Amino acid sequence: MLQLGSLALAALFCTATALPNIQQLSFGLPTPHSSSLSKHTPFAAFLEHFSSPASSTSIYLSHTLETLHPNRSFVVTTDPSFSLPAFAAEPSNGLKLHESKDGARMSKKIFLPAFRRRDGAGVVAERVIWGEWDVEWGGKEWKVITAEWPEGFQTIRQSHLIGAQETSISDSDLLLLAVSSYTSEIRESILVFDNSHWEADHGLWLSVQKASWSDVILDEELKSQLQREYKSFLSSESTYRELGVPWKRGIIFLGPPGNGKTISLKAIMKDSGVPTLYVKTFQTYAGDEEGIRMIFQRARAEAPCLLVLEDLDSLITEENRSFFLNQVDGIEDNDGLLLIATTNHFDKLDPALSNRPSRFDRKYTFPDPSRSERRSYALYWQHKLADNPKIDFPDSLLDSVAEKTKRFSFAYMKEAVVASLLILAGEEKGEELDFGTVLLGQIEWLRKQLGKEE
Repeated sequence: MLQLGSLALAALFCTATALPNIQQLSFGLPTPHSSSLSKHTPFAAFLEHFSSPASSTSIYLSHTLETLHPNRSFVVTTDPSFSLPAFAAEPSNGLKLHESKDGARMSKKIFLPAFRRRDGAGVVAERVIWGEWDVEWGGKEWKVITAEWPEGFQTIRQSHLIGAQETSISDSDLLLLAVSSYTSEIRESILVFDNSHWEADHGLWLSVQKASWSDVILDEELKSQLQREYKSFLSSESTYRELGVPWKRGIIFLGPPGNGKTISLKAIMKDSGVPTLYVKTFQTYAGDEEGIRMIFQRARAEAPCLLVLEDLDSLITEENRSFFLNQVDGIEDNDGLLLIATTNHFDKLDPALSNRPSRFDRKYTFPDPSRSERRSYALYWQHKLADNPKIDFPDSLLDSVAEKTKRFSFAYMKEAVVASLLILAGEEKGEELDFGTVLLGQIEWLRKQLGKEE
């Protein structure tokens, strides 16, 4: 493997003034003071401006490392997807990664809170500021040096791939491509856009995995239409091509809250088999238009995919409406995008959004459940509670629940059942409460609350 005076180099990196001026080093390129290069050329101006240790740590560090390793292939990347540990963690990738025995190391401890409080206090992790690794992959060898430093309002993380004697720049490019393409894939996560950036949300993915079409209580025809909608779109790229129309589609779920829009959306996200991008807000530090641009740019890169805009009426404003519409059906290529939006207030949407095909081609209404749907929902709970010896849920109760929950949403019906179970769980010794009586009592109490809301 390659050998390097790493402790010295790390010290030089941390104390840049200890190095000679960058212009005194030779990088295999003419310097601004070289007789073969005029001071007035663009490259001379560029190098002179950025080669000061205080001006560009990136160029300073890269040129220093390249000088210390003459006659070696040398590739630099700041790609955030380039993570050798993540790539090496998958055995089938065939990469061997070891910290260099003679290498320097600098790191800081960070606290990572648990996803949920009941999972514990969290963990203390380590973030490498300077690290050196010996890498073997595909019969080739590298010394990889990674450094991280603050610059302006951001943190730069830069890796340097220094090839062994028989390792070419093309070999390094192949390694970079393999690592970055692997680690940039969305695995067991949903991409969420919030606070001006995308973040892979494993917790949301776990929540989606609990959803199932068997748990979605809807009119059977509506449920079948929803399933056909995304399955047909995702399998019909060739049909769109033959027809000469863009392979994109937009659908919107509308109706009062609590009637199945979110659970249906989760079932689609789980069953679609393509990446899901979920948008919480358009807002960024540079304004809504920049957020919308970033959202559609990433969606086009991930296509075919689902782009989910929940509560669309709260996302669209008078200021961002025009730019949003332009991204949806402008000249940009949106092939492979299935745009799914939900709203509880369809009447608040601009007609340019709600009434024009090619933006949202189909609208699906989720009304308050019918009597048969309310009975089906009660039946769903009957089956779910069948193994609980404390719960007596006879068939006669199904019809009573269906009759007494007129104008109830599924959310209200769920609340009646959950509240009843909590009451039974808190009963005192010697007290014997009947589930059916408690449930009907909770329905009556919620009926009064529903009247107040209306």
